[in-house]
Amino acid sequence: MAVLLFSGCGSGNDDEPRATAAETTEADRPKPNSAPAEPVPASPPVGDGQGGVELERIGSFSSPLYVAQPPGEETDIYVVEQGGRIIRVAGDGSTSTFLDISTEISAGGERGLLSVAFAPDFAGSGRFYVDYTDRDGNTRVVEYRSEGGLGADPSSSRRELLRIDQPFSNHNGGLLVFGPDRLLYIGTGDGGSAEDPQRNALNPESLLGKLLRINPLPDGNRAYGIPRDNPFASG
Repeated sequence: MAVLLFSGCGSGNDDEPRATAAETTEADRPKPNSAPAEPVPASPPVGDGQGGVELERIGSFSSPLYVAQPPGEETDIYVVEQGGRIIRVAGDGSTSTFLDISTEISAGGERGLLSVAFAPDFAGSGRFYVDYTDRDGNTRVVEYRSEGGLGADPSSSRRELLRIDQPFSNHNGGLLVFGPDRLLYIGTGDGGSAEDPQRNALNPESLLGKLLRINPLPDGNRAYGIPRDNPFASG
């Protein structure tokens, strides 16, 4: 019977006995009532490349950047186009323009309408938020309201929350997401060029190169609220 050799680092005491090939330890001796070792499972068979995913065309879009769905919605999806439109795709496959702010933005490269986030109570309030690059190349986070989830009038429901000056034309960031705390998270780029020459991401006084967290509802004379547990609120 082959017996394992034990080696490796121990307590540093070279006088400690070690099991050798000529010795059998108590642990090595078979026990009469011990359960048999479970067999090693065989490797799964190699796939045939067919997979289990089927693609289905839902529409044709111009420079789509992001897809979102309101909380609780099971059929309709909303496609964000870089040029400034959000297209609603209904469960039956029909499409319609949900929001069009193409005249308000500059698009191309890393600029444009970048994302949409629906408020947790969207079904009742109709509130949703977009991040886009305005005509001057600066970042804006804006709230709109929709009636019945079918569309929003940008001229009557627009409320701006945040404006961030952009020193360059790239690295705009732009992702908006509601967290489980019902607060809005905003991802911002470092301001652009290459290698963050202005060191915005390292500057706590700059909103660039950050993950911002706000309560998007008005707070007194502020367009949004600052969470109380924000460690940088006082600065």
